[in-house]
Amino acid sequence: MKQVLSCVFSIMCLIACTQCDSNVQPGKRGSSWSQFRGPNCSGIASLNDQPPAEFGEDKNLLWKIDLPVGASSPVIWDSKIYLTAYVAENKELQTLCIERATGKIIWSNSIFPEKFEKNHTISSPAQSTIAVDENGVYVYFASYGIRSFSHKGELRWDFPMPVHDWVNYGHASSPVIMDDKVLLSIDFGDDKIRCLMALNKNTGEVAWKTPVQNPSGYNGHSTPVRYRDEVILHRCGAVCAYSLENGSPVWWLPLRTLGESTPVIHNDIIYVGAWTNFTEEERRGNFFNYATFEKALNDFDRDGDKLISETEIPGDLLLFTRPELLDYNEYVEYNTMDKRFPVRLLFNQMIDLDKSGFIDNPEWTGFYNYWKSLTQDLGILALPLGLTGELSMNNILWMQLKKNPEIPSPVVCNESVYMVADGGWVTCMDARTGEVTFQEKIGVSGPYIASPVAANGHIYAASHSGNVMVITAQKKPTVVFRTQVEGKILATPAIEGNHLYIRTSDHLYAFINDKKR
Repeated sequence: MKQVLSCVFSIMCLIACTQCDSNVQPGKRGSSWSQFRGPNCSGIASLNDQPPAEFGEDKNLLWKIDLPVGASSPVIWDSKIYLTAYVAENKELQTLCIERATGKIIWSNSIFPEKFEKNHTISSPAQSTIAVDENGVYVYFASYGIRSFSHKGELRWDFPMPVHDWVNYGHASSPVIMDDKVLLSIDFGDDKIRCLMALNKNTGEVAWKTPVQNPSGYNGHSTPVRYRDEVILHRCGAVCAYSLENGSPVWWLPLRTLGESTPVIHNDIIYVGAWTNFTEEERRGNFFNYATFEKALNDFDRDGDKLISETEIPGDLLLFTRPELLDYNEYVEYNTMDKRFPVRLLFNQMIDLDKSGFIDNPEWTGFYNYWKSLTQDLGILALPLGLTGELSMNNILWMQLKKNPEIPSPVVCNESVYMVADGGWVTCMDARTGEVTFQEKIGVSGPYIASPVAANGHIYAASHSGNVMVITAQKKPTVVFRTQVEGKILATPAIEGNHLYIRTSDHLYAFINDKKR
């Protein structure tokens, strides 16, 4: 009898160790990967999904098709895959519907905007991931607006939006469906533009539109998530909650964050990857050693005139560094300014305010105080849900300050929080306490833009260079497989059933677990 009980206990433990729980609320777990990162943006596949743990150009490949460029992730509904693409030579934005079994394009729709958003050199205007449900397909292009199609490709409604010059690196927030609404975060521009918007998903009419509190001057790209009847948003300058019914603010936590990554929810706790170039001490440049003009004069004033000229500012006096990218030289797009930012570059724009050609005490002090005000010790943090009003750092349960990702969202599995950061760093933290159980460089060097996803006891993480690794969802993860695909990866992989879909700059791959055909 003891042997039988021991066997049962072992099996139960094995099941617990190979399953991930996204705590998706409300409703049951979705059977389709129907929006960015699947159910409630969690990155967690269904409990029954078993995608291949080993795959590649010649292993478990179902099909591979050529695609125009795009950073939007594939989403799935029944037998179809949806994504967007950009054809530069035609100045064309495409919405594509692809047959899951064969990779054949079933239908496509194209628009040709008169004006395009400005996007980062490694990205494209096709950045936002589509949302789908039983009623239709919901597509957002920052260069056009929101459109809804039937699953047959018929236009249901159209919601054009102005293209703003505020968007310097594109706008990658994705629409999501909550009850009868399509939600979109517009996190760029001034307080007349920046808002959280809800449209009626059947008509495209505005249900409500809420200006965000204390808007910042940067662009945020996070996608809204749901907690009960609240919409949770990680935006520039804060993490906030709004009423799903009418958009009224429920709570907000001011933070020095750019609002890049999408938060995840697990057991009434939200996990947020707060990040700027100044949130970790190792990124802050040696400029912050010069809090006084006197110290700057002592080190930089070569001619002794008690002023500092542009040429007297050392080229290696830095506002910030990106140590995790310093060994990544594959592309010129990741240039010097992406890796280290010299103070000298801002001489004319922000320091020499009177255009005299020299910096005096007030100018240096004002410049220093501005950038110092943007520094805050931040990283991945855990915050209890169900609160109201303005929150403070005292409400945070725990925070981890090292090797945090800029763009990829975390994933929560087996009561642990996992994140993958530039440079190939993987961190695992206890979901309740924040204790770091693992933090090592086990991925390839360079940037990570796609978010990790999890299924069947494994976590899938893709680097920008096209290297994909599969690690175990354990307190101390181990790499079980690596592969290299053609093209660069900005889009987050998608999982459905025994299939894994990976979109690169050149292709869309469909991998299949042959053992589960």
